[in-house]
Amino acid sequence: MYHKIESTSNPRIKHLVRLRKSSRYRREMALFIVEGKREIEAFNAAGKNFEEIYFSQSLASEISSSSILSSLLERLPSFELSEDAINKVSYRQHGSEFIGVAKTWDLKLRSPIDLDWKLVLVLDEVEKPGNLGAILRTAEALGVDAIILSDSCVDFFNPNVVRSSMGLFATMPVFMAEKREVHEFLKQANLEIVGTSSKAQTSIYEKEFQSKVAMVMGSESTGLGEFWEKHCDSMITIPMIGRASSLNLNCATTGVLMEINRRKQQLQAF
Repeated sequence: MYHKIESTSNPRIKHLVRLRKSSRYRREMALFIVEGKREIEAFNAAGKNFEEIYFSQSLASEISSSSILSSLLERLPSFELSEDAINKVSYRQHGSEFIGVAKTWDLKLRSPIDLDWKLVLVLDEVEKPGNLGAILRTAEALGVDAIILSDSCVDFFNPNVVRSSMGLFATMPVFMAEKREVHEFLKQANLEIVGTSSKAQTSIYEKEFQSKVAMVMGSESTGLGEFWEKHCDSMITIPMIGRASSLNLNCATTGVLMEINRRKQQLQAF
């Protein structure tokens, strides 16, 4: 059984708007929102749990066509929202038909003991939520075992991260820590630490990667800083043919990960 909310002044609507807009409020409440049928189904499939479900009046007649959505509505506090209410809450320009509220989870970096990670992606001082969400999709598609956010400026539970990842943010192990803690973790895990820099002398096409690699990618604005230049085991560059001096973070990450995967496939062929 669900309740109907018509007014945009309803306290629950105000609560959802604050969860969407304020990272401080998300931290205080330890809650965040997931928008969209596909994203909610992916989140549920990853074994994550929702606290509440909100859906638009236009979706009410279609709920029975999705066993997952029907099950969520049967188990959880659920609310049918007027079009005005759901448009006020939604992050998306034209509104979302389905919104879930979920608890945040701990992103603290754990001891590397017994971890069998072969490919780890380290994002240093990443600034843009949309970039992080897109990179989560890229990393999941290209076989990354985990992502570590080093001195990150991004709220992982920002709606733009959730949306850009197409729900995959819940399936990829993601951790946050300061640079020195990340470096210590990677060394303890026996991962080769490889950084990227336009100043590096070795091309990615010349690099011989070890079997366990941590790729460190710099921020969108400044690239890798002095700390990682000193503490990486090696540095590589992505050769540029055209006039552009650099790639955006997601494009650069995609290129690096695809090249690492190509090398692995070549080795497996012999």
